Amino acid sequence: MISIEHLNKTFNTARGTAHPALVDIDLDIPEGQFVSILGPSGCGKSTLLYIVGGFEQPTQGAVKVNGKLITQPGPDRGPVFQEYALFPWKTVLGNVAYGLREQGVPKAQAQARALSWLQKVKLEKYAGFYPRELSGGMRQRAAIARTLAYEPSILLMDEPFGALDAHTRLVLQAELLALWEQLRNTVLFVTHAVDEAVYLSDRVVVLTGSPGSVREVIDIDLPRPRVRAELLLNRNYQNYVVHLENLLTEKEQA
Repeated sequence: MISIEHLNKTFNTARGTAHPALVDIDLDIPEGQFVSILGPSGCGKSTLLYIVGGFEQPTQGAVKVNGKLITQPGPDRGPVFQEYALFPWKTVLGNVAYGLREQGVPKAQAQARALSWLQKVKLEKYAGFYPRELSGGMRQRAAIARTLAYEPSILLMDEPFGALDAHTRLVLQAELLALWEQLRNTVLFVTHAVDEAVYLSDRVVVLTGSPGSVREVIDIDLPRPRVRAELLLNRNYQNYVVHLENLLTEKEQA
């Protein structure tokens, strides 16, 4: 579904020098697969996600979705960012309905669909609240509902749980998996957390340190639906975590 071909990205710094962020990325992501991009800070994970989203353009190479060259954002690719990106002047319901209204969905229908998604993320009681009145976990649930409400075929998630406390992070990981089990849309998920990548993913793409290139792609052969307490006792899960930790440690040493 997503084809990344010989992708390179170089930024020009304020000092006039060229900074390579990504080098020769080749990656194919099938429809309906949950893929995590894992790597150390500064390796270009988020840059890669923004290029797939159409928010950044590659210096060389291309990204195609279903054979179509990506040059700009589109409703087929729904982003979820770490910063929530909710409109503070809109209620939770208004935020979730926003994308639908932008697509021309009538107000009553958009609000009905938005409320349905709020029920799925357990926020229906907070439909009339404003973002400032919610906890961080609630705000991220609202942000996820806003993106899923307009039904993108691809979900682009840039460390969406990175700013949350440990317990809330685990809760939202499980809730995301439950939603994904129903929807089975394609997910590209950026993280620096090894356990999160293994728990969520069908595949983990490990990037080298800056400039980022693909070091290894690992298929995660673990049963679904996944129950964290069971996985923690699963030898395969443990082996995946150890292997990925070793890869990241080796990169840091290099």
